[in-house]
Amino acid sequence: MADTEYKRLIQAAKGRALFGYLAVVQRAMQDADKSIVDLLSEAKSAIDRSTLTAVRHFLRQDGNVFLRRVDMLFRAGLERAMQTMYVDLRPGMRQVSADELSLIDDEVVTHQIEVGRLAQRMRDANEESIGRLNVIIARLHGQHEAKERENPFRPYLLARTLYDAIKETVDDEAKAKVLFEHLSTTLAHHLPGYYNAIREVFESSGVVGKFQAQRSRAAHNQRYFGAPVSDPAMSAQLSARVMPGLQRVLETLQSSQGGAAAGAASFGAGGQAEAPGAAAPGAAAPPSVQEFIRTMFSPARSPGARSDEERRAAAHANPLVAQLDAFQKKAVAGGGADAGTALRDRMDLSKASTMDRMTVDVVSMLFEFILEDDHVPAALRAQIARLQIPMLKAAVMEPALMHDEEHPARRLLNRMSTAAVAADPASAAGKKLAAEIERVVNKVLADFDTDSAVFEDSVREFDQFMSDFLRQDDAKVSRGIEAVEDAERFSVLLGNAARDLMDVLLPLNADKRISDFLIMLWPHVLVRAAWLDQQAGLGPDHAQSLYRQFHAALPELLWSVQDKTAQDRGALMRLLPDLVRRIRKALEIIQLPEEEAKGILDLLMEMHTQVLRGAPKAGAPAPAALDDLRQQFARLVVHWERASWNQAEPPPPREDLIEEILGGKAVGAELHFGLNMPAASAADREFLAQTYLLGTRVAFRAADGSNRAGQLVWISTHRSLYLFRQERGAALAIYTPASLLAALQAEEIVPVEYAPVFERAVESLLFGAGSLQ
Repeated sequence: MADTEYKRLIQAAKGRALFGYLAVVQRAMQDADKSIVDLLSEAKSAIDRSTLTAVRHFLRQDGNVFLRRVDMLFRAGLERAMQTMYVDLRPGMRQVSADELSLIDDEVVTHQIEVGRLAQRMRDANEESIGRLNVIIARLHGQHEAKERENPFRPYLLARTLYDAIKETVDDEAKAKVLFEHLSTTLAHHLPGYYNAIREVFESSGVVGKFQAQRSRAAHNQRYFGAPVSDPAMSAQLSARVMPGLQRVLETLQSSQGGAAAGAASFGAGGQAEAPGAAAPGAAAPPSVQEFIRTMFSPARSPGARSDEERRAAAHANPLVAQLDAFQKKAVAGGGADAGTALRDRMDLSKASTMDRMTVDVVSMLFEFILEDDHVPAALRAQIARLQIPMLKAAVMEPALMHDEEHPARRLLNRMSTAAVAADPASAAGKKLAAEIERVVNKVLADFDTDSAVFEDSVREFDQFMSDFLRQDDAKVSRGIEAVEDAERFSVLLGNAARDLMDVLLPLNADKRISDFLIMLWPHVLVRAAWLDQQAGLGPDHAQSLYRQFHAALPELLWSVQDKTAQDRGALMRLLPDLVRRIRKALEIIQLPEEEAKGILDLLMEMHTQVLRGAPKAGAPAPAALDDLRQQFARLVVHWERASWNQAEPPPPREDLIEEILGGKAVGAELHFGLNMPAASAADREFLAQTYLLGTRVAFRAADGSNRAGQLVWISTHRSLYLFRQERGAALAIYTPASLLAALQAEEIVPVEYAPVFERAVESLLFGAGSLQ
């Protein structure tokens, strides 16, 4: 690469990084401010509230000062990183004198630990983009081995900038720690766009970071390209069926030269390439089979789905679609359907375009791998493989299917395969699952014309089937599901009640002692009362409703501690006995420790005594009337059946509560709540949502190395709790997103599928294609 082009790319990437990082930090500050507002409603101690309030004040009042410091530090750090790419300016040990050596103090160690942790979180959330940038920087410097420390855009520089900027602008250690924790969490959520923008600078100029497909060292949990099939050498029979297709693709690429490369690019853009004919002099070298297949399945190249009108036009103009329609009708009529390369052998491809022929070859080879995938029982994968005809037809009409991981046809194939992993087709449950898979496949074969909505509908129907199937299959699981949902609903209502109660109390300017007491405890009182009413079959308006009693106590309690006229003091004397009785009962139902309950009741007695003995202060504003307070508190509503949650993060679960609920339903379960773990990031939650679906099979790994088979049988409505069944002894285990991720990282839980079946087939095909190079 010419020196001028090198400098242009580096400077363009540098500018994108400088602007992008400052924008990311600004968005992280906004998110942190929202998060702190939510936490303030849940803070249990005055110290926590004080610290959170101080951090929020800093973000709002000193945010610009902080951003300027971030900008200055990042510019300096990035400039030095640019100068030291693959240039070692560190002195060797022989050049360092004893006078220059010193012991590392605790502050330096803390700095390294905190920065290192954040850098690792950033790396984990952007593994592919950072890896490709490492390769790009290495290529620009003529290096074959990519090293992250030579990448000027590495996560460490971002993490260190954030840590140092906080340290230099926040004088209070406790406040600095809380701010770093919140900004670290929110910052990691926004980094994918930052790294994608830097990659785009290089990739738009043709400088890309290509990974080599190689045998996976951890195929049991790898989710990326490069894993081999179960048999490292591939079976001789499978090789015999797949290799002719790979050879045809190779010959087509070699004969087309630069035209094939253009064809691959047009496929990635959703076009259809025709046979290019002879290569022009000076044309680019043809891509390898591996590169071509990787291009077909590259998510980054997806242009989005075609409209139904575009699909119909493509179908009408393509003779291949008419053939597939005929095969599809025959399969519906019960005439059977070939799968894998056998289907390709029966097709007339003489009038098909070059890209259509290669699409037929690639899809046929993918289904050969699917037919051989021993994760899924043979009888079930034979049913699933009948989807080859509609999937091939969809790929011909809508090339986006090949590189869109979220295309409904791919999701349906993966969804049913995941549910079928390790199933026993001879059992009653296995037969029920097999019947549903057959029904869904038959529906797709019968209904798919040009509209991919049939795949989306089928995914939705199959998800509903799995939800009902897993719940009905086991009475213990059914009770465990009810417990998980009740526990999450309790958490949702608790958070909402605390927020709504604060909104009512703050404008009333109530005595701080009473407002603190109400904010800390009364949301728990109201939610538990609503739960107990639901169990007793009582509505909120029923005369015996606990919720009704305790909700009515709110305005009465607030009114009871206000200054009173002589007439009002008489009304208070009549109210107090019943009010105190309800407060005492409220503290009992939330199981407040006796000593704390006594302290609250003593405080109320002291406040009521002062009110009854005192007189209104001259010139003081008139206190709110009881009816006015009742009207204000009418805005606070807790209904057990109406629990909505509109936050991005799932509601925080409570271990003590779910233990109580499980006990009430006579269900035993292992609880893994990871209370001291950092919350799962948005990227982590998205990974779980995409990978861990109802019915996913796993292995629980014990300390002695033994495994217990398990299955994910429920995910709570707002994804705060994951319920697993361990098949040996039918024990249940409950995880939060953070604890589940930790268990996966520690390999205490190992997925039976290291990747969905479609992605496994692609990886195996890439691995096979590598043998042709």
